[in-house]
Amino acid sequence: MLIRDATYEQAVGAWTAHLRAGGTAEWSAWCDTSTDLAEHRLEQELRPLPDAVHLELVRRINLAAEGADVRGLADRVLVTAAPGRGLIDVPLPWPAPPRRFGTPPMHPDQLPAEELTRLAVGVLAHLLPAVPHSVPEVPAAPWPFPWRRRFRLHGSPGTVAGARERLLAQGLVETDWRPTHIVLARPVPVMMAEWWAASVRNGGILKWSTAWRRAEAAGRLPPSIDVPDIAERLSARTNRQVHVVVADSAEQAAVLVAAVLRADPVEIQEDGDAAVSDLLRRLNRLTALTRGPGSVRELARSLATRLDQTVTPAHSIASLAPPPPAMDWALEQAASAAEAIRRAGYAVHGELDALTPTDHRLPGTVDRGRTLELAVTACLRSWHLRGSS
Repeated sequence: MLIRDATYEQAVGAWTAHLRAGGTAEWSAWCDTSTDLAEHRLEQELRPLPDAVHLELVRRINLAAEGADVRGLADRVLVTAAPGRGLIDVPLPWPAPPRRFGTPPMHPDQLPAEELTRLAVGVLAHLLPAVPHSVPEVPAAPWPFPWRRRFRLHGSPGTVAGARERLLAQGLVETDWRPTHIVLARPVPVMMAEWWAASVRNGGILKWSTAWRRAEAAGRLPPSIDVPDIAERLSARTNRQVHVVVADSAEQAAVLVAAVLRADPVEIQEDGDAAVSDLLRRLNRLTALTRGPGSVRELARSLATRLDQTVTPAHSIASLAPPPPAMDWALEQAASAAEAIRRAGYAVHGELDALTPTDHRLPGTVDRGRTLELAVTACLRSWHLRGSS
């Protein structure tokens, strides 16, 4: 019989059974098929019936699984409640009088990405904590003998972390005992993006646009990337020269840092993905509600490590532009920072004009479609990793 000739409950139950078995047919195509409903019967009747959001997420996971058996993951999706605010119990389109109350019917392929991501985050909150992960061994820092070159890095968090790792590997020592202080500066949007990504990995929940609004309301960049203020504080507490490295790329920053410290050339790669940070901040928000604020930082770092195992970044976070309303303010901050550094007379390496925002490949908002794509991949990958432990 045609699916359209069945009742709504029979049709949804049959499509659910089809999806649990790994099917990928869209709802509209499924309704036009002719099939024996007895062949697509749920082993156990589901009450209430799954809604459009749950079933569409299962279908997309099946597409990503490419034929692999993920029935258990489908069951996990179907019993998970979508956290936060959004659409509730979205029915599937059906040739019957519309409901007078509640969420109106919606085609699954027309659902907002935000709704699917919201549910995927709820699923990941169950799966990621069970994913095994190994903590990389960090070699002990060499004792700061007088003949070892000593340094202390400050500034843009992602670039600082990349440079630090490679300098330590050369045998240099990061210490507060008479170091060469280097403040690493990048274009203002890049420093904000690296600060945002670092704060999310420590439990932050701010959206990219909210981070900019708060900084503008405060009238200054976050303290860890306020380059003139960092350099001023360092100059006040040490009698050693403060070096300010200004680079428009990670590659240029690596060359300039190596030259300041007379070290071997180091390689710093642009790291991170805006969508990964967006997905992690959503998980942090859920963690804060379920585990309490005291556990957020520790769990965020643990979840970030596990998330790194399940997704592959595709776009450098350094290419994320400021939200359009914040662009003028970003230009003002770059100009005032350059002027303050120039007046103070620090040892500047690179061009201060590099602080100015330039053209970026990505818009000033995080691509929600990309976040959803990563969320689906993370669900699938964490399910496999969890099952293999």
